[in-house]
Amino acid sequence: MSDRGAEGGPAAGPVPVRPAEPTSPRRLYVGSYTASSGGSGVGITVLERTAPGQPWQTVQTVEADDPSFLVATEGALHAVSETTEGRVLSYTVSAGRLVAASSAASGGSAPCHVLFDPASGALVVANYVGGTLGVLSSDPSVTSRVVHAVAMPVGRGPVQERQEHPHAHQASPTPWGTLLVSDLGTDRLVEVAVDPVTLVPEIVGVHLLPAGAGPRHVAWLDDGRLVVAGELDARLHVLRRTGEKLVVDHSVEVFEGSSSTPGAFPSHLDVDGGRVYVATRGRDSISVLAPGDDGRLRLVGEASCGGTWPRHFAVTPGALYVANQGSDTLVVLPLDPETGVPGAPVDVVPLGSPACVLPA
Repeated sequence: MSDRGAEGGPAAGPVPVRPAEPTSPRRLYVGSYTASSGGSGVGITVLERTAPGQPWQTVQTVEADDPSFLVATEGALHAVSETTEGRVLSYTVSAGRLVAASSAASGGSAPCHVLFDPASGALVVANYVGGTLGVLSSDPSVTSRVVHAVAMPVGRGPVQERQEHPHAHQASPTPWGTLLVSDLGTDRLVEVAVDPVTLVPEIVGVHLLPAGAGPRHVAWLDDGRLVVAGELDARLHVLRRTGEKLVVDHSVEVFEGSSSTPGAFPSHLDVDGGRVYVATRGRDSISVLAPGDDGRLRLVGEASCGGTWPRHFAVTPGALYVANQGSDTLVVLPLDPETGVPGAPVDVVPLGSPACVLPA
């Protein structure tokens, strides 16, 4: 898995608008780590409930090796298989149930993130150990899909045990039609353009972060700035676009004293309702930050994730769904309507080594 070594051009346009989330999800897809990497999950679990407030029930389990990240496209679900071989597993969705459709190479070893790229219509895969970005068709019915891969630029960072070479961790679309790949191994965001016809990726820029930051996940603020979670320095780095470069505007701690707290590793990051949410493993918490009057992010509050080792979460109106890998639980946390800070769990679903949760 992606952290097993440590713990086991044009002017900017408007920020892309995400599809509206359901007011209350009736179905969840959860990807888990499996025995292939020492996890206790079975693969992909489909959970459903009959109405808001009703308990979640498992309606399907699909065996797969380490499907640690999921993405949905119209009528389909795709998962990375975070193995040495590196695969992308695609399923068609019929009445919520998954039907295996095709499997393809990811373009590198240990893929840990998959994205649907709105500019090219392709699936884009970050291969952590391989240090590559793979691009392939998002059509699940194509059984002979070919992946086009590009290697991250050679480099390393100061944290020797984690930054010995490039480690692609996530790809995120930019408002101007390219992709940013967070390279945890070299403290860089690598900008990539994907040809919409050939699906061939090309590196078009490199943006630097503070040494030892270990960029993991990113998210866009409403004002067009970019927030980057540093897994290794436990800080959030806010970047603004100047010409064709992204430069650091300011950096803040994920929680008070985080940068000097041993064993605190931020994982997933998201922005919702003007607030920044970030999960921290080791601390086992969810931090909520928001821009102050001066535009700098400030800590609004911090709360327990309701388990241990929060690897991923999904924000929905009024609730946060947290995949707590270490405690084998999927936890539902209510969000305070005024502050957005999570409260005590209102539901806990036992689930082996959850790594990613996707509401539907």
